[in-house]
Amino acid sequence: MLAWLQGLSVSGIYKVLKRLGFSQKQALNFIRSPDPEYRAKWQRILAAYQDAWNHPEKVVLLFLDELTYYRQPTKSKSWHCRGKSQPKAQQAPRYNTQTRIVAVLNAITGQVDYLQRSTIGQEALIDFYAQIRAAYPNATDLYVAQDNWPVHKLEPVLAAAREQEVKPLFLPTYASWLNPIEKLWRWLKQEVIHLHDSAHEDRLTTLRQRVRDFLACFANGSLELLHYVGLLSKDEALQTTVLNC
Repeated sequence: MLAWLQGLSVSGIYKVLKRLGFSQKQALNFIRSPDPEYRAKWQRILAAYQDAWNHPEKVVLLFLDELTYYRQPTKSKSWHCRGKSQPKAQQAPRYNTQTRIVAVLNAITGQVDYLQRSTIGQEALIDFYAQIRAAYPNATDLYVAQDNWPVHKLEPVLAAAREQEVKPLFLPTYASWLNPIEKLWRWLKQEVIHLHDSAHEDRLTTLRQRVRDFLACFANGSLELLHYVGLLSKDEALQTTVLNC
C-alpha cells in the first residue's frame, strides 16, 4: 500500500487511479513465440510470397490450416432487441458431433480449396495434397505454409508432399498470427457457425452444407477475402479490381 493513499476509501482510490489514467481491464491470453528460428522461417515464407507475386503463372503460395466445428451452435455477441432478453444459442438433446476442415488460402488470388470430413488426420492430409496439386497442375513451385501440428510432419504426409511436388514451409511455433487463413475461420464462425439454427432435425447436414456454401464463395479467388485477412490493402484491392476489369 502506498503511504499517500492511506486513509482513502476504495472509491477514493478508484478516483485517484482514474485521474492518473488507470482502469481495470480484462486480461488477454498472450504468448510470445519461443522459436529461435522465428525470423528465418518467416523470411522463407516472405520470399515465397514475393516469388509468387512476381511469377503468379508459375509460383503458388498457399496458407494451410484446420478448423473444428460442432453440431451445437456456439455463443457469440449478436444484435438483439434492447431489454432483458438475450440472443440464444439453442441447444438440442443430440450428440455434439464434430466436423473438421482442412483448407488452403492462395496468398495472391484469394482462392480457397478445402476438404471437409468427420476427422482430419494423416490420410486426409495425403488426399488433400493431391487435391491441391490438381488445383494447380501448372505450378512449378507450390509452397504450402502451415503450422507445426505433429501430423503435418509425419513421414507418410511429407512423402505425399514430395510425391505431389508440394513444398511445405513451417510457420514459427506458437505464431498463429502469421497465418492469414485464421481470419477466414473468424469470418466463417461469424457468418455461419456462431448461433446457427439448430431447430431442424437435419441441422448437422444443413450446417455442413452452409459451411460448404460459404467456402465455395472463394473457389475462384477473392480480392475481398485478401483484404479481409490482411494480405491486400483496400487501395490495392480497388486498383487490382480496376486493372482486372
